[in-house]
Amino acid sequence: MSEDRSRVQNRKWTTLVAALSAAIMTLDITVVNIALPKIGEDFLTNLAHLQWVINGYTLSFAALLLLAGAMSDRFGRRHIFLYGNGLFLLASLVCALAPSINILIIARIVQGTGGAMVLGTALALIASACEGEPPQVRASAVGLFAAGGAISAASGPLVGGVLIEWASWPWLFAINIPVGLLIIFLTLRFVVEKPVSPPRYPLDLAGSFLITLSLFSMNYAALTFSSGAYVLAEVQFTLVVGFISAALFIWLEGRRGERALLNLGLFGIPTFIGAILLSFAGRIFSFGLLPFITLWLSGILHYSAWHTGLILLCQSVAMVIAAGLSSPLSRRISVRVLLAAGMFIVAAGLAISSHVTTDSDWEVILPLLLMLGAGAGLTMPHLMDLAVSVVPPHQAGVASGTANTFFPLGTAVGIAFFGLILSHVLHQALPYSLLNASGISQPASTLQEVSSAQFGALQSAPALQLQAKQAWVDALNLLFRLAAMASILAGLAAFWLIRPPPHQPEQIQETV
Repeated sequence: MSEDRSRVQNRKWTTLVAALSAAIMTLDITVVNIALPKIGEDFLTNLAHLQWVINGYTLSFAALLLLAGAMSDRFGRRHIFLYGNGLFLLASLVCALAPSINILIIARIVQGTGGAMVLGTALALIASACEGEPPQVRASAVGLFAAGGAISAASGPLVGGVLIEWASWPWLFAINIPVGLLIIFLTLRFVVEKPVSPPRYPLDLAGSFLITLSLFSMNYAALTFSSGAYVLAEVQFTLVVGFISAALFIWLEGRRGERALLNLGLFGIPTFIGAILLSFAGRIFSFGLLPFITLWLSGILHYSAWHTGLILLCQSVAMVIAAGLSSPLSRRISVRVLLAAGMFIVAAGLAISSHVTTDSDWEVILPLLLMLGAGAGLTMPHLMDLAVSVVPPHQAGVASGTANTFFPLGTAVGIAFFGLILSHVLHQALPYSLLNASGISQPASTLQEVSSAQFGALQSAPALQLQAKQAWVDALNLLFRLAAMASILAGLAAFWLIRPPPHQPEQIQETV
């Protein structure tokens, strides 16, 4: 009897620390978006550096997630989970105290490393704690873990706005410290891990190095090019390094087969590809666009961080409501129809809101926020289950890790790609020669730094300021239209790739 009670307590505490970890590590993406204009003002930096504040975190997270899971199988999930939380906590402290933008970016990269160590092992810890329990017990624990991240994603903009309005942006990172200490204490005190037999094959360190080098090189090339510096030789070199690293990674992983960090054989399963594609695309259209919507609201429309957080809360509320409806709807219609519909809803919202003018207020993007949230809410709850359900049981961990990797990767790619498009449009509309002729001595800063204070640098040239605003809204409309077209393609791909499982009732298959 006491053994059963101990097992139940261990499961509850494990689920609690995993959910808390998911909450603070998801929060560190959404709240930082709100802080970008203030960070830009404080450090007098450009758009490329601000993009790195987000992408430094998401890229290191995505690149190291699979390696963290593999390490936990060998060195113990509880150990890696604890070390990851400790690293995340220390990096958060450095972020809060960062004296320069470069120190902040480095600390964010370290934060992402800690995040990968934590979330790469959290689900495995939950699975171990639920071993021998009925399936619904594990499903409930995983649901609570996912809820931690979902609540943070929903409340992040508002939390960020409150902290920036009544404190300052470093507090966004400082709040991680007490929560991190609590997680470490509870894990040491209450969480017990069952011993596992380590795999017989070695860690794929070469694969981890190559994918990390590839992701950071390509992202560096994109952000350096978009910064306006146009260091062509540097961009070309890093692009070549990125592509060669990616090619070597794919070749190496193909040779290693099931022992690989990324099992390429899984990509022969159409439904798995569909789930991965939507995981990737969903983050591009949500977190990938969010920094530029935030910069428009704060830099062009001059909304405070608090008001910006309230506006973005519309998307979060729609996402929570749609996620609650997603599971009941999936019992009535095919999941692939539901996922395709979610992408088409996102595309419709993007298309409707792609008519921003210099006189527009925030209401013009309300359809986008509501439909983006609704589309994400309909699709996200099913993606992880789809990715895991179509692979052999012994590959479920690899499938889960791969799907998790494509979430932050989508964020990073979206920020880099949309930032490149935005910078190109701004440069075409406001070439350096025009800025210099108007007496603007720092054209690169004027082009890229978009907070309200820095945008005021054009006050001395009203016509040029109007031209700059027009360039901004033109760029924003272009981003929305490109994302809308990509959403339609993602929806069609989901409908084509995702197949109904064999046990699904025939009448549902016929409605597809």
